[in-house]
Amino acid sequence: MKHLSKLMAFTMSTITPLLASAGTWEGPLTGITSQIVTQGYQAYSASSKSLQDLSSALCASPSAQTLEAAKTAFKINAQDWQQVQWLNFGPVTYFMRYYAFEYWPDKKGVTQRQLRALAQGDPSIMDAPKFWTSASIAVRGLTAIESLLYHPDFTPVQSTSHCLLLEKITAHHAKSADAVFKQWQEGKAEDWVFDEEGMGFDPEKVALEQFLQQWLEHMSAVKDAKLETPIGYNGRENLKLAEFYRSNLSLKAIQKNVQTYREIYHTGSPSLFDLAKQSDANLAEQLEQQLTENTKLALQLPDDFFHGNYTKEQRFDLAQPLVKSISNSQSYLSSLVTKLGFQIGFNSRDGD
Repeated sequence: MKHLSKLMAFTMSTITPLLASAGTWEGPLTGITSQIVTQGYQAYSASSKSLQDLSSALCASPSAQTLEAAKTAFKINAQDWQQVQWLNFGPVTYFMRYYAFEYWPDKKGVTQRQLRALAQGDPSIMDAPKFWTSASIAVRGLTAIESLLYHPDFTPVQSTSHCLLLEKITAHHAKSADAVFKQWQEGKAEDWVFDEEGMGFDPEKVALEQFLQQWLEHMSAVKDAKLETPIGYNGRENLKLAEFYRSNLSLKAIQKNVQTYREIYHTGSPSLFDLAKQSDANLAEQLEQQLTENTKLALQLPDDFFHGNYTKEQRFDLAQPLVKSISNSQSYLSSLVTKLGFQIGFNSRDGD
């Protein structure tokens, strides 16, 4: 996902005595890291390997059936990505993996141009030891794989070069996903924050602060880039800018995202929700209700929301309740993290 996200350790502020004891943030941080992030990457790694295997099967025996099997594997893998997409932090920041996993939005068609160039070139260059560390992020992940499976310019059933390209990219993709999973499995979130000023800090709080920063930024990306921009909510409609438009996963991705948000809020012992209730019970409950409403509204959108024969005005009317609900969620979450004693500089992930 091609959005700029700046990660830094923020200065700690004084927090309420109720939440000031050492280890306050261990519950939500450990829970989210283990159950949302690590388990999420475990599923993502497994489905990436399945995608690699079924792409190889397609190339070994090209047919409509093996193509459909590869497409199904892609859809599962892309949905697994949505579970962890909110967090551009930790191992996924190595080698630009986050942006390579999904190069989106690709407003200038860079992915298709670079795939065509690779397909027309010498395929042996992709076997060079350092090829993938220097290759463009546009051809290293899900956006490229979707193009090879769904874009009319690519025909992996008929074209050996297209299928070989699919094999190489899915193999690299699976290797990258597994590397991120193993790093999360063997480490912890606190390993990825540093006391740059040398003045001492609480690594659990700073790591959780990064999680909250990423969560807020991702909410903005879902509302703006995934929903508003493609349907022309504040400008010209261009539905092809929707995430995973060709594979018809645009709405499913949003639904998975908002479901994950509520999981983040309730994971851990104590969870963020538990700590929030101690600090401001009314605000904690307002966010809980809004996160629940997000999921309800996203699931109520018609399955063909991005592909059906709707006018711009009809899509606007259908989307408006969800847009407002996500905006309210951002406001409540921002207020809550401030109430809990975090200082977060909001930086929306604007695509270019």
